[in-house]
Amino acid sequence: MNKITAVTRQAIADDMEINQVVYSADVNEADFLARLIDLKSLNSNDYRYTNAYDDIAQHTSWNDYSFSWYLTDPRINMLYANDELYIRFLELSVQPVIRNNTEDIDQLVGLYNKHLEADGYSFYKQGEISGRPIYKLHPITTSQTAASKSKANITKYLDTPYVLAKIQLMHDSVNKDSSLAIGTAKELIETTCISILKQKGVEVDKDWNISQLMKNTNKVLNFTPSQAANAEKAEKSIQQILSGINRIITGVTELRNAFGTGHGKDAGFVGIEAKFAQLAVDSASTVVTLYLATNGETAELVETSLEF
Repeated sequence: MNKITAVTRQAIADDMEINQVVYSADVNEADFLARLIDLKSLNSNDYRYTNAYDDIAQHTSWNDYSFSWYLTDPRINMLYANDELYIRFLELSVQPVIRNNTEDIDQLVGLYNKHLEADGYSFYKQGEISGRPIYKLHPITTSQTAASKSKANITKYLDTPYVLAKIQLMHDSVNKDSSLAIGTAKELIETTCISILKQKGVEVDKDWNISQLMKNTNKVLNFTPSQAANAEKAEKSIQQILSGINRIITGVTELRNAFGTGHGKDAGFVGIEAKFAQLAVDSASTVVTLYLATNGETAELVETSLEF
């Protein structure tokens, strides 16, 4: 059973027609589809041609096929084709070899993602070729969903390419490079703490570790709940929670450091398990969101450098 439903596929095609975006761009539709399907082995629907390739090439050049003919033509059947073929179809349509203009590629990726998200898929940039982006379609993971939520919350206050990149890197690295994920989580907290402390006029000691940064940030922020029946007791509880998060971040960071040699990685370096990296990343996202929301203002960003 296909995960990308016929409803989604039809919606994508309808949206493309409304915006007059052709999947094959400047390439002949027959040549485009021939990269996916052996059209010359399929029958023609026109008696004048011996195979589907010649048939499709001629009729699409005459523009006498409907805009979304490829969805229901039995030879192509993209409305019900298996997910593997349909994904290859979508990916090919945004490749630089088909669509040369970077803005056009990004526009079509945005159109696709708008509809594919409901079925649990999204395009992600995988690299570049000749300065143009390469996109691949992947299932949306828990980490990517978390990254999206973190961005939405955190960038209300620190909306910069630097912060966006760190949030995405932090979540993306959990299962690929746990050490990098933890280090980036630590750096995001450092950036937030230093930015808030500078805004509050607090001089930051360059020798403060992550625990000291968090403790000093806790001091300058007002965590007293305005609507609590016993505000003093509630604030005390919140401070206990923050202290616990502080210990989690400090402990996992120390655990990461124990697997390395100095500030680098030796040949035998082995990263810690992803579950511990996820703990650090989730904790970092939680505390940074709380700090920024409590501060309530956009602090001037102070970038920090990640050290291993």
